[in-house]
Amino acid sequence: MAKYLITGASGQIGSYVLERFSDKAEVIGVDLRPSRIKELNDFIIIGDLRLREFVENIVKDVDVIIHLAAQVSVERSWRDPVYDAENNILATVNLLKEASERSIEKFVYISSAAVYGRPRYLPIDENHPKSPLSPYGVSKLAGEYYCKAYSEDIYTVIVRPFNVFSPRIDPKSHYSGVIAKFIQRVKKGLPPIIHGSGRQTRDFVHVKDVVDFIEIAIRKGKRGEAYNVGTGRETSILELAEMIMEIGRFEGKPIFEKPRKGDIERSVADITKAKKTGFNPKTDLRKDLEEVFELMEV
Repeated sequence: MAKYLITGASGQIGSYVLERFSDKAEVIGVDLRPSRIKELNDFIIIGDLRLREFVENIVKDVDVIIHLAAQVSVERSWRDPVYDAENNILATVNLLKEASERSIEKFVYISSAAVYGRPRYLPIDENHPKSPLSPYGVSKLAGEYYCKAYSEDIYTVIVRPFNVFSPRIDPKSHYSGVIAKFIQRVKKGLPPIIHGSGRQTRDFVHVKDVVDFIEIAIRKGKRGEAYNVGTGRETSILELAEMIMEIGRFEGKPIFEKPRKGDIERSVADITKAKKTGFNPKTDLRKDLEEVFELMEV
């Protein structure tokens, strides 16, 4: 049976990846903190990927690495870019170096649509210019370049998810996505707060689609190549707010506040390349939001 190392296993995407592969392979999860899903903690080792000795120990006898661990807050990346770089670049380099020395079969790196920056055209394909707008985006892009540099030695595949959501979004986090923030307020009987006009668009993709593609990437992803993972559909922030208010039977209207500095106006993925591998996103935004609304704790 193949042995999989899943970093960031306590995170939103990582927890689903750990669950998916625990039935198909021997799995080891790694994170800086335990999972909120208690039954997953039996598979998780607590440790710091910035430490070479720790990485050397956990990579032993591993066949596949799925690298999700990262500092994911754009805001924190501005406040503490050194911490961001250590977690997103140094940890990735440590893993790649050990993987290359031990002839790991596959290395799947989970990057981010943040590497693109402000879209110059839509939909955004994988060849779109890379011009990240934050230290976070820069660090994720650096990780991609390291994966490409090591692709001569290791079979690396890069995955760029767009706006991922699931019932495991943590509403208590200051860095939760817009879906978590809107649901949290509506569940408390408060209107969603929209920054700007609400005409901004995003490509919201359910985490299970992301996990589906990670599984495909291990089997069919081309060495050193990057793949967008989204739905290929734009949803405006106002539409999102209205859907969530309808689901929560909230009869008020959203509150509009001043736009956030540097906010991107429109974003949607071109998923043609992923589809050629057999990827078929199943996200049904309205239906999936109903599940998130029901299950998400506030």
